[in-house]
Amino acid sequence: MLSRITRTILASSATALSRQPLREVEGRSLSRAIHTSQERCKKDDKKDNKQSALVLHAFANAESKERETFLEILREYKTNNEMRRGHVEFIQVALKYMDEFGVNRDLAVYKDVLDVLPKGKFIPQNYFQTILTHYPKQQDVAIDLLCKMEHNTVIPDVEMQEMLLNIFGVQALVLKKFWRMMYWMPKFANLNPWPCPTPVPKDPKVLAKLAMNKISSADVQTEIAEFKTKDVEDAIDDTWIVSAMSSLQEELLQKQPLDTPIFVEGPFTVWVADHCIDYFILKGAPKEKNNVYQDPDDVSDIKIPFWDKKRIILAPTVHEQNDGTYFAMCATGTSTKDSLLSWIRCLQEKNPVLTVIPVVFKLMSSTREQLYIGSSENNIVQIKEQQKNTNS
Repeated sequence: MLSRITRTILASSATALSRQPLREVEGRSLSRAIHTSQERCKKDDKKDNKQSALVLHAFANAESKERETFLEILREYKTNNEMRRGHVEFIQVALKYMDEFGVNRDLAVYKDVLDVLPKGKFIPQNYFQTILTHYPKQQDVAIDLLCKMEHNTVIPDVEMQEMLLNIFGVQALVLKKFWRMMYWMPKFANLNPWPCPTPVPKDPKVLAKLAMNKISSADVQTEIAEFKTKDVEDAIDDTWIVSAMSSLQEELLQKQPLDTPIFVEGPFTVWVADHCIDYFILKGAPKEKNNVYQDPDDVSDIKIPFWDKKRIILAPTVHEQNDGTYFAMCATGTSTKDSLLSWIRCLQEKNPVLTVIPVVFKLMSSTREQLYIGSSENNIVQIKEQQKNTNS
C-alpha cells in the first residue's frame, strides 16, 4: 500500500513540476503581447494626435478663405479620422473660423460641421444618464453651434432635427435648444421694417442707399438721389453721394431765415446688417415753440379757438425736433469735407436758398477747421423776394 501511495505522490509532483514552467512561459508571452499591444495603441494615439493637430491648423494655414476650402477641410477630417478623435476640439476650431471663411450664414455648412459627431454613441440608455447630462462636452459644443446659428439668423430645418436625434436622442438638452429656436426664429424672421437682401451686398453704394432708406423712413415722401462729384466744378474727390431729402424738408428750407446759418454735422453711424455706414446731416437751429394757452388745465378763462381771433398754430413736422430742424441727409464714398462741399453744391441746383444761407461744417475730426459757403448781397435780395412771393 505504501509503495502505491508513494508512486502516486511522486507522479503528481512530477506532473506539477513539469507544468510550472509552461505556465510561466504562457504568462510571459501574455505579458509581452499586452505590452506590445499597449505600445501599438500609444503609437496609434500619437499618429491620431498628429493628424488632428494638422487638421486643426489647416483652418489657420489655408491659402484661400473660401467655402470650398472649408468644406474640403471637413471632408479630410472625416475620411482620415474614422474614430473621430478630438471631434469636440475640431468643431470648436471650425466654429471659430466660420466668420473668416464667410460661411457663417450657410445652413449646409452647419450641417457638415454637425455631421462630424459620431452617431448613436451619445444617446442615453437609462433614466440616470438622462438626468446627469450624458456626454456634456459634446452637448455643449452642439449647443454652441446652435447659438452661432441663432446669432447669425440662420434658421435650422427638419433635416438638422433628424441629425440631432440620431446623435443625442430625444431627451438631450440640444434638442430643447433646437425646438426653442424653431419656435421663436420663424416668428421674428420677417418683423424687420427695413429688410436687407440676402446675401448682403458688398457694394458700399448699395449699402448707403439701404441706410438712407432706413433713416428717412419717417417721411414717406423722401426721395433718394445719387450725385457724382465729377459733375461739380473744382471738386477734388472723385466719388459718389447718396442724398435723402423730401418735399416737406424743401419747404422748411425755403422758410429758413437767410441770416441764420445751418450746419453740416457728422459723421454718425447706422448699421445695415453687419456693415456700419457713416452719414451726415444738414440741420438748422431749433425753432421756438409759442403756446396759445400757457396753462391748458386753467378753466378760469376758457377760450374757444373757433371764436377767438387768433391764428391756429400748426403741429410741428417730423423733421422739426427739439435739437434742430433736419433738412437733408447724405452718405458719401470718402466721407471727406470736399465730398460734403460737393453735396451742398448739388443741392443748390434744386434749392437756390443754399447759395445765400451760410453753411457751417461741424465735423467730428482732429482738425478744428470750419468751412463756410459765403453769400452775396444780390442773391440775398433775390431770395427775399422769392420768400415774399411764396408766403403771399
